[in-house]
Amino acid sequence: MIKRLALGLMGLLIVGLIAGFNWGLPTLELGVPSVLYDINGQEITKLNPENIAQADLNEISDYVEKAVIATEDQNFYSHHGLDFKAIARAVWVNLTAGEVKEGGSTITQQTAKNLYLSQERTIWRKLKELVYTLALEKRYSKDEILAMYLNSIYYGQGATGIEAAAQTYFGKSARDLSLAESTILVGIPRRPAYYDPYRYPDHAKTRQKVILKQMVDESMITSEEAEQAEKVPLVYGKSSNLQGDAPYFSQMVADYLVEKYGAPLVFGGGLKVYSTLDLNMQQAAQSAYNAVMMEQKPDLQAALAAVDPATGHIRAMIGGRDFRTAPFNRAVDSKRQPGSAFKPFLYSKALEMGFTEADMLMCEPVTFTQKGTSDYTPRDYGDEGYHYRSFTLKEAIMVSDNVVSVRLNEAIGPENTAEHARRFGFEGPIKPYLSLALGTSEVSPLEMASAYGVFANQGRLMPPLAVIKVLNDDGTVLESNQVQAQTAVSAENAYIVTDMLMGVMQSGGTGSHLAGQVGRTSAGKTGTTQEYRDAWFVGYTPELSCAVWVGYDSPTQSVGAPGGRISGPIWSRFMHQALADYPSREFSAPENITRINMCLDSGMIATENCPRSLSGAFISGTEPQDLCIEHRSFFDWRWEWRIPNDSGNEEREDIKENDNRPKQERDWMRWLPGQRRR
Repeated sequence: MIKRLALGLMGLLIVGLIAGFNWGLPTLELGVPSVLYDINGQEITKLNPENIAQADLNEISDYVEKAVIATEDQNFYSHHGLDFKAIARAVWVNLTAGEVKEGGSTITQQTAKNLYLSQERTIWRKLKELVYTLALEKRYSKDEILAMYLNSIYYGQGATGIEAAAQTYFGKSARDLSLAESTILVGIPRRPAYYDPYRYPDHAKTRQKVILKQMVDESMITSEEAEQAEKVPLVYGKSSNLQGDAPYFSQMVADYLVEKYGAPLVFGGGLKVYSTLDLNMQQAAQSAYNAVMMEQKPDLQAALAAVDPATGHIRAMIGGRDFRTAPFNRAVDSKRQPGSAFKPFLYSKALEMGFTEADMLMCEPVTFTQKGTSDYTPRDYGDEGYHYRSFTLKEAIMVSDNVVSVRLNEAIGPENTAEHARRFGFEGPIKPYLSLALGTSEVSPLEMASAYGVFANQGRLMPPLAVIKVLNDDGTVLESNQVQAQTAVSAENAYIVTDMLMGVMQSGGTGSHLAGQVGRTSAGKTGTTQEYRDAWFVGYTPELSCAVWVGYDSPTQSVGAPGGRISGPIWSRFMHQALADYPSREFSAPENITRINMCLDSGMIATENCPRSLSGAFISGTEPQDLCIEHRSFFDWRWEWRIPNDSGNEEREDIKENDNRPKQERDWMRWLPGQRRR
């Protein structure tokens, strides 16, 4: 601590000495735009905010000026560049909190840093900042410095300067901003991605309340004005000019870089940013998206996220229909209920607890009593609501039976299901309700694509990754990234779930109509929420996992179609085009997997007489052992007997009815086979 104080005092002494000389400010150089590349080295876009606008102070709303001064530098018009009271207060607050919670930089200091310096945190950089701060105060008036500050700050969405921000978020000039609008914009620069009102309106409103309170405390507005401003409904307008083939992805990367390196370096430092996006797949995504969405209502939105299951690399991303008018990234930032697309995580837990594809549960009316809330009676889609028959678990997920899924969730415990689902990388809360089986916890398309990738990647989770490497203008590597695999489930569990989801794509499954469009082995699941408010399709091949969501920004509006009918076609078109140059591959089965042709009506080994049968995957030793009794002919009946062998263990032997062995040699006998029902 003593060493730091000594260095600080020495720095201030040096600055004081230097300030006595007539040192000039550096010449402002035009920034070199950073370039964003795809996985193949193709240029996606230049990270150069075309959305830059300058404004004189008399062309900016007084509310903006007051909000900035109240928030950033209450003594701006009385100090000479450095506010020692603010510095002392910040030191005390930070020491008391044990972390950096408050800064002591003045508006002049921030202007010096924005215009002339990088974001590096070194003593030398801080000393230069102090020198330039004093030089700015000596050369320019306070109003000129405030205007320079407001014109150099980055406001997110590619907007630099308050005029550009006003146009970007509200479609108006900075001079016309209201108190409510001004305080929203002034709150953004502290953390542009976090306080972006397009992406996180709740965060922006929370920050707005803080700023309004500070303005009241500084007697710049009244309490009544602050309360009224808080209640004003805000209508956002125009977006930024950042375009290219992947504007939503590019904006996400730009936000990440600005948060880490600062806007001046990102938008003028000539960085080379190598990303995980594949432009060919991105163009395939846009083509598939347009083919389906151009026929829909103009305010209906959709999002697509695709990842490589083996690496976590984000290969394609679409966050909405038009980035220019709706830059909110629904692929990443929108959390919606996934409906039945969540069921694979439930079935994965069931397999882990000893259930198999052949186990059977009944679909019939059933009511569950719940503590602290009303009773719960699940239903299937359709007028009837129930099938009134038993399903094997494989067929239940193929046809997306809701009643079976809720009964299964009740059997294994919603807490166990929720805990299991968290292993797949979901960041938000997964609530342990019975209805969790039907996808009532909210998730994003990117989370779903990544989570399904676990099944394609033999049980290993690879968290989504967007940026592989960042180089500065002289080739120095600023960062290099790769994700570490996290084991979520066993390879056997992942393969059996994949086998069940392959059934969804086969005849009788809810995604069977999409299989021909994909043109290769695939697995997937439809998802539709109540009253068709959200429509999903999530699916994968060994090379690619993709989630598609379709819905309205207002969660009360109905899409009017299930996921398989509106989201599914986007998914299947994309998968077909994106993988056109890749050889078709099968999912790799672990060595201890046994395949059995099972009867869908009994869950037993199918015979030639079974009218409905399907191949199923089982961990060796858990597969059905008995031939189906429900569909056998009269002449196929056999007795089963068991006799002790030399070691005392039982050996089973099947004999025909006319076997003449004496009855006393048998321990017991029964008809073949016993049915496995739960």
